[in-house]
Amino acid sequence: MIKRLRKNQKGSVAVMVGVMLPVLVGFLGLALDVGNLVIVRTQMQNAVDAAVCAGSLQLSLPIPTGQAQATTEANAILTANNFLPANATVTFTQDAVKNPSNVPETNCTLTINVPTYFMKVLGISTVSLSAYAEAIVENKQVNYPGGPFNYTIFSNKDLLLNGSQSVDDSVHTNGKLTGNGSFTITGVAEGLGGVNFNGSYSVGSINAGPGQNISQNGSGNNAPESYTATNIPMPDYTQKILSTPGLTTYSTSQTFNGTVDLTNPIYVQGNVTLNGSISDTGAILATGNITVNGTATISGTSQLFLYSSGGNITINGSSTFASGNSSVVVYAPNATNGNIVINGSSSINGYVIGNSVTSNGTEDFDQTVSGKPFPITSINLGTHSKLIS
Repeated sequence: MIKRLRKNQKGSVAVMVGVMLPVLVGFLGLALDVGNLVIVRTQMQNAVDAAVCAGSLQLSLPIPTGQAQATTEANAILTANNFLPANATVTFTQDAVKNPSNVPETNCTLTINVPTYFMKVLGISTVSLSAYAEAIVENKQVNYPGGPFNYTIFSNKDLLLNGSQSVDDSVHTNGKLTGNGSFTITGVAEGLGGVNFNGSYSVGSINAGPGQNISQNGSGNNAPESYTATNIPMPDYTQKILSTPGLTTYSTSQTFNGTVDLTNPIYVQGNVTLNGSISDTGAILATGNITVNGTATISGTSQLFLYSSGGNITINGSSTFASGNSSVVVYAPNATNGNIVINGSSSINGYVIGNSVTSNGTEDFDQTVSGKPFPITSINLGTHSKLIS
């Protein structure tokens, strides 16, 4: 009989499954709840990281205006990430341990109760989660590596200077820098792939990448040499411009004739042609090409940002880009296009930064007016936020 019982195992598996099924379901439910909590916690951390970074950019303004603006910016980021600002606390401190430069910092703590699903059977209906972050602002010229705006002319590819260009401050290329003629560069002439100068040039100093070649020929000033140049990327400011208040959007290519008073950014889905004069401050962002014709001028008391995110920029004629207390940034970072071509005898007070730069003629390049920090425009390009916790 015992042998028959041992052989008769029918239904035993079903019994075991019946006994273990609630346990298996419980573990599955617990895994789903824990997985959801991990996802929410990651979303919270990303949100507070972005919030303090956005907020800290406002702390250059006087207190309490800067702190009020920082709180508004931080709350806007939290809202955009589907978290209620009421569940967050934004504070401002200066921590000499984490922040040796002792600059103002923005802190944010976000705490929420996350509902559970299967853990309710254990009497746990919610789990409290918290996320915390701190950020400071670093100046682009002191602590921001990779800043192309440290240079009056910046090219991602080989850069050739022919003629009698006059460049106030410095020049950089991530390729090879070649100069022929009687050009002048008051600062450093920097070529990651090497530097070759011919003619009666005058430069402050020359810097090439490690192991690259520097050649000075002709009647140049025999400038001091170094070999510490590095590759510098070009940041994408598209989203920063698109999120700027007061943006005007055009869904087709645009031609602007006569006088254009620009106080807020313009976004053009296509090409932009400028004939005439541009005044005041703001940004023109085009997905296609930007062409400046004739004797177009840029003037005012602030700075204009000409930005082609996907095309080229061409400047024709004897245009005058900024004078007096105004300046301009010409920016074409696209790795496929991104070509800036300057024809004629243009005078540019500002910065020319592109994937490639071609200068034809007797251009005069000058940086921003002395004593004014970069940038003058409301679109902050010169500083960035850094998380310290």
